Amino acid sequence: MKDVIIVGTGKAGFLHYYSYQKFKNMGKIYFVDIDGKMKNENIKESKVYLSLKDAIKEEKLDVKNTIVDICTPKSVFIDIIMQCKKLNLKDILVEKPFIVNDEFFSENKDLNIVMVHNYVYSKIVKKMKYILEQKKLTPVIIYTNFSKNRTEESFNGRGMYKKTTRNVEHDIPHQVYISQFLLNNPKDTQLLLEEEKSMVRGNEILEKHGYSKIITKKNNVYVIHESDFSTNTKIREVIVICDNDIVVKGEFLFYDKDLNKLQDGNVSIIKNNKVIYIENIDYDDNMYECLLDSYQYFNTNLISQKYREEIKDFSQEMNLYM
Repeated sequence: MKDVIIVGTGKAGFLHYYSYQKFKNMGKIYFVDIDGKMKNENIKESKVYLSLKDAIKEEKLDVKNTIVDICTPKSVFIDIIMQCKKLNLKDILVEKPFIVNDEFFSENKDLNIVMVHNYVYSKIVKKMKYILEQKKLTPVIIYTNFSKNRTEESFNGRGMYKKTTRNVEHDIPHQVYISQFLLNNPKDTQLLLEEEKSMVRGNEILEKHGYSKIITKKNNVYVIHESDFSTNTKIREVIVICDNDIVVKGEFLFYDKDLNKLQDGNVSIIKNNKVIYIENIDYDDNMYECLLDSYQYFNTNLISQKYREEIKDFSQEMNLYM
């Protein structure tokens, strides 16, 4: 089984590490961070390398048997991928939002890349899609809202490297690929409205980081994505309004920073404002399921067009907002 080098030791790196620990068959895990320090106290490892090259050299790793898992801010994704290419590291897992141009894969045919899209593996999203298909419901509007107060984390630089990131670079990508999945990857996306607001704390300002709203039309379905990083109300929900006055709603589980569960999730069907079906979801390890699927794929030594097409479809839409 292949070894994994996790690049980045913040929250994303910890979430990936936490999932890998539950694999039954797993190679060794190594860490790379630009300052050589663990950024998350929950990662129970001591050794951190400054570069991929250092990790490979000191641990005598076989590049053909090594997966690079990139958990850094978006601004350095391409730089790290190009480092991988120079070192002949071809199996690469990238956190969202991995956005490429049309020429990327034709110029990098030898690279085997998968973008993390863990909410597609969620019991809640899969149950919602099952209901839509089983009941032959036709979506008219999809509304997603991923909001929470992360003011302190943001002003401490979480998810940023040398520049302020926009709100649209954080949770909106999850919301985008969820809507693509529920609508079976529509190719026609028309941007109708995009709004962004800054995060403000006293005299400090993070430009375009506090709030974003996106309204699109995907084929004949209106899709609304909203994300507020300054609210004190935690919201993580997907709502699908169908043409026969039926609403299918999914609410995700919540966890604290140490991954202790705070709140269960659920999937419900609503007719004329009355709940006619509800299913509680008390366990939903979508990151584990996503990484396990990716890890098993990388161990096949194949290059799948499926993952490339997913990245292309995702990139095509995200480029409208960037």
